[in-house]
Amino acid sequence: MKKKNVYDKIKDEEKKMQEENKVKKSPDIKAMFSQRVLAFLIDLLLLSIICSLITMFVPVNDTATKLYEEQNRVLEGYVDGSVSMKEYVNQMVDLGYDISRQTVIVSIVTIVISLLYYVIYPCYNNGQTLGKKLMKIKIKKTNDTELSMNDLLIRSMINNSILVNIINVILVLFLSKNLYLSTSSLVSFIQYLVLIISLIMIAFTKNAQGLHDKVCKTEVVVADTVKEDVLCTSEN
Repeated sequence: MKKKNVYDKIKDEEKKMQEENKVKKSPDIKAMFSQRVLAFLIDLLLLSIICSLITMFVPVNDTATKLYEEQNRVLEGYVDGSVSMKEYVNQMVDLGYDISRQTVIVSIVTIVISLLYYVIYPCYNNGQTLGKKLMKIKIKKTNDTELSMNDLLIRSMINNSILVNIINVILVLFLSKNLYLSTSSLVSFIQYLVLIISLIMIAFTKNAQGLHDKVCKTEVVVADTVKEDVLCTSEN
């Protein structure tokens, strides 16, 4: 019987170590529904604060300032009863459209900040946003492959309204007011529907995956149970 050479011994040792690692690795624990919802709300709050602080320094023209003042006057009129519900809704819709056209730069800055928060930050922070870090949960691939920037981008487009915000910026630039309002309302309705369906799927399905998880083949697990760090690459 031939003796094993050094190369064969090394291969045997590597195989043995791999088998030991498989045995030792504990199964991932799915994040609880409450953890995911709280993380989502925390992220939403933090992002709103960050966007407000940064967009304060984005210059706004005089027209937009006057529109904001008019919006406040309409609101005050509705509160004191001098403006009816119908007048209030109609005027606020018109003012909202005009403000959207005058503040496109602010909308673009907000989209960029959202991408940095939901895509770039978790990509280099173990699949965690600040909200997920506080809730001690993280995003990972279901097959334990590397979590990519593309995964996080597609995921956030679906789950965090980034795609809707991009579409609305394009719509307000190129469509008439009536067409913009109807199309924007439809897009927003679809986004809310996606969120509701995702919440139901997370709460009541075995794998606790929302639509965004299904599309990207990701899951959210308790961070402490994942033994191997999730690295992020720019490729799928």
